[in-house]
Amino acid sequence: MSAELTRTLVRDTAHRLFVANGYGATSVRDVAVAAGVSEEAVHTDFPTKAALYREALNAALAVRPERVTDRAAASAVFTPLRATDIIETTAAGAASLLSRAGALIMRGIECAGTDPEMRRIATEGEAAQRATMKTLASALIATGSVRPDFTADEVADILVGLCSPHLHHLLGWPEHRYRYWLASTMKASLLR
Repeated sequence: MSAELTRTLVRDTAHRLFVANGYGATSVRDVAVAAGVSEEAVHTDFPTKAALYREALNAALAVRPERVTDRAAASAVFTPLRATDIIETTAAGAASLLSRAGALIMRGIECAGTDPEMRRIATEGEAAQRATMKTLASALIATGSVRPDFTADEVADILVGLCSPHLHHLLGWPEHRYRYWLASTMKASLLR
């Protein structure tokens, strides 16, 4: 097996075990055994369990680009963004991302209180989500369609809360159901 295939197998096995058993309860040895490789092979690519978690998380978070036709790309350039378009895109992206990575994110958050490296990963993730939602909040406000009683920071707070892995986990809904609910709730909460 090539080094790249082994790396992918180990990463995907770790993802599955972290979600099924929890980060704290899954050892590097468990991952190696389940992947059918030696612990040394795991440590060649991943010096720590947290590095293995980060790799599994990054793979799950990776954008799955949709195929865009030239017509669609041209249309996007000439069509001003509407608040409903921003919300639909945000809901679709959040639903897709949380379907792929939500359970893994939650497993990382669960052990962030006792593991400094996992706390750092969780804090970085929260900061990245907050920055993204602030950008989206500014874009929504710029459309002129957001209720006037909300500031940009409050809109960002609402987006962070609605798109959180915690809420997604609590609901436990399939991606299409969560996406529909999320878009509907954002529109009802934020728009005039």
